[in-house]
Formats: sequence, C-alpha cells, structure tokens
Amino acid sequence: MAGFDTHVHSTASDGVLHPAELVKRAQQCGLLGMALTDHDTVDGLAEAMAAGQELGFPVITGIEFSSEIYERDVHILGYWIDAAKLRADGRLAALQQSRIRRIYEMVRRLRILGMELDAEAILAAAGGSPGRPHVALAMVNAGYAVSVRDAFQKWLGRGLPAYVERKKLSPFEAVEIIRAAGGAPVLAHPGCGVPDALLQPLINAGIYGIEAYHPEHSPQMEKKYARIALHHRLAALGGSDFHTPGIRELGCRVTTVGQLGKLAALKNDETAARRIY
Repeated sequence: MAGFDTHVHSTASDGVLHPAELVKRAQQCGLLGMALTDHDTVDGLAEAMAAGQELGFPVITGIEFSSEIYERDVHILGYWIDAAKLRADGRLAALQQSRIRRIYEMVRRLRILGMELDAEAILAAAGGSPGRPHVALAMVNAGYAVSVRDAFQKWLGRGLPAYVERKKLSPFEAVEIIRAAGGAPVLAHPGCGVPDALLQPLINAGIYGIEAYHPEHSPQMEKKYARIALHHRLAALGGSDFHTPGIRELGCRVTTVGQLGKLAALKNDETAARRIY
C-alpha cells in the first residue's frame, strides 16, 4: 500500500544514511512522502527538506523524543514542527548536552574495563544526537564486541557495567514541547513496552495520534492500537523506524494519506493538509 513512511532516522541521530540520501531512497521505494524523525534533534531537517524540494518529494519535519516514565521508555513523535522554535527551547539543548556527557562517561567506564575508545571520535561520527549505538559501533570497529547487539547485551544495556543514565523528558513534557513548536505529537510504537495504563493520560495530555503500525508490533497489536486510535478519534500512523538498510526497510510500514490528513486536521493545519493531498 502506498503511503508516507512517518518514522525515519538519519545520520543526524542513529541512522546510517544522510538525510538527502534517505529522501532519494524513499522516493525510489515508491513512497508518497516521508517524515524525518531523528532522536532529540532537528539537525537533519534542513538537508532533508532541501532534497525533497529538489526532487519534488514531500518531506515532513519531525522529531522523536526519547522520553521516560516509571523506568519505561516512551517515545513521542512530533510532526510539522517549527525547527527554529524547537531550537529556541532550552530543554532540547539540555538533552543534547546530556547525551554528550553520557558518551564521555561511557567511554571512561569502558576504559576501566580495558577498552580504549576515543570519545571525541565517537562524537564526531555521531553528529547531532550521540547515543549508545554510536559507542556500540565504535566497540565493534575496535574489536571489543562482535556486533552492536553484543555490545548492548554485555556492557551498554540498562544495569550493565558501562550503562549510564542520561537526562530524559517525561512523555508529557515531550508532548508539551512539540505542541509549543507548532507540531502534532504522536505516541510511537506503544507495543514496545508502553503500559496500557499510560494511554489515556497521554490522550488527555494532547497526543493527536498513535503509531499503530510498526515492525515490532504483531498483527494483533496493530489491530488493537488502530482500534484505540479510532475510538478516541486519533490518527493511526505507521512507520518503518528505519535506521539501517537490510533491517526495517523504508516503507515496510506506512501511514495512509487518509490518516495523515486526519493528523493534519487534528492539528488544524490547512497548509499541511494541502501538501498531503
């Protein structure tokens, strides 16, 4: 089914393709458009939007906030955000600084364990939103781990020797920030550990949609979250959560034109709706 892939990551966070490469690849896949939703950063949006304009391919400005509550990761996607307003919000800058400090501390702990890594090199390779995947890749390249998964399972996962907490927003703060930046907040992949008891509070907080269709959702989960979205008159979105070719390929899950139009209508954004149709 043709549609928009509304969950895509680039080298601006933890993806492996540059924003312009992603836009070109999305068009070649036969998608109708895409949203760039890098983790806690808008650094890739200008490049993606320029590429989309050049190719005549719709690109939606987006972000994915890696929020947390009750020691559970709860990610909130934002669409049609004003990047300038978001950059002006000091909370985004604080998240970025926390990510940088975390890299230094993880490298320090790994050195104690006998693994010599260069924090500056990791940060340079990571771009605007460094995280554990960048450290894991450096470990693989240095021969300290056989794969990124291996690095997470032995050293970087929660509770393991090199795991370091970082500053995270609550999902309610993420919704507030997205709406303040003119965006439409959407709950990402709720089937990946989001307690059902949290759905109603997030709906009350002002999310406009739920990512019902995701590669890690079972068919039963997809039906469940699509029903919840319909019941609460929210948009039911779908995205690949693309990071790396060969895993979760672009367009393996999509948002239909109708559901994206519904999201734009909930946001009361006539300009966004015209760009969809």
